Amino acid sequence: MFAESISKTHRLVASEQELRTAVDRELATANLDGLVVMGGHFMLFEEEGTGRLVPGVLEEQSSTVMRDRIAGRVGIFPGYTWRLSVDLITSYANIVTDAKLLLLINDWQYVPTGGRPAGQLRAEFFDGFTGLPDGYERILREAGLDAGSVLPSRRHPLAFPETWLKYRFQKAADRFVKQGRLEKRVLESGTKDTEVSFLDESGNYRTLISCGVTGCAGEITEMISEVHRAGHRTIVIFAPGECLSPVRTGVEIALSLYGLTGMTVVIADPGGSGEMSTDEIYSKLVTVSTFRS
Repeated sequence: MFAESISKTHRLVASEQELRTAVDRELATANLDGLVVMGGHFMLFEEEGTGRLVPGVLEEQSSTVMRDRIAGRVGIFPGYTWRLSVDLITSYANIVTDAKLLLLINDWQYVPTGGRPAGQLRAEFFDGFTGLPDGYERILREAGLDAGSVLPSRRHPLAFPETWLKYRFQKAADRFVKQGRLEKRVLESGTKDTEVSFLDESGNYRTLISCGVTGCAGEITEMISEVHRAGHRTIVIFAPGECLSPVRTGVEIALSLYGLTGMTVVIADPGGSGEMSTDEIYSKLVTVSTFRS
């Protein structure tokens, strides 16, 4: 069923114009009643001096230390892909009846573990996250949009927190293991640790949960499920290059495990590994992958 029900295509592009052309080509045959574009993805970093968690968006930082940390880690990716996303949904405004932006926040990778509990730091951030970063708001205003264009999650009105998606997938995985649709194996480490994997059409195991920790593929699986649950059937994902493989895995597994028919998912990876200009991003080439169910 997996191989027969899901089609996949992949191509490389070398400029922003080629990227837009490739995305437009894929959307030309998609169900555009409900389009979602995921962009602006950022990590949370501990702010120097205050210990608070703040969005890892380069343009939002005044501290040289913070700017250098974020530049070295993700470069211009968050702000650049937010602009790409807003440009995309505005260009389809006359065609799409319900276009939304989706903001995925990495709220675990750079959250400190040596002081206050990480859960407390996350809760404080999301409780205070009542508006988008200033630069994101400005780009929305310039496009004639506002925060109402952002797809809310069932956890937060402006964002999809990664830890929430991870926990949701862990619960879903228990059910899929009992149904025999995922495999749970004891690792050969002598510690009785386990991993939960998906057996793909090529006979390869795709690990989703290892030693109780949900990987990126698992959280993307749950994110796609949430988008479908919200009534949307087409999503464009601007993902960091280093995450491209697990994102593609997560999309494939979501479409198969949850039986999400009639969906089109387009994934592109413009930067995210410290690139500081669009020339640098496209000199490395950008992959555009499309999955249809």
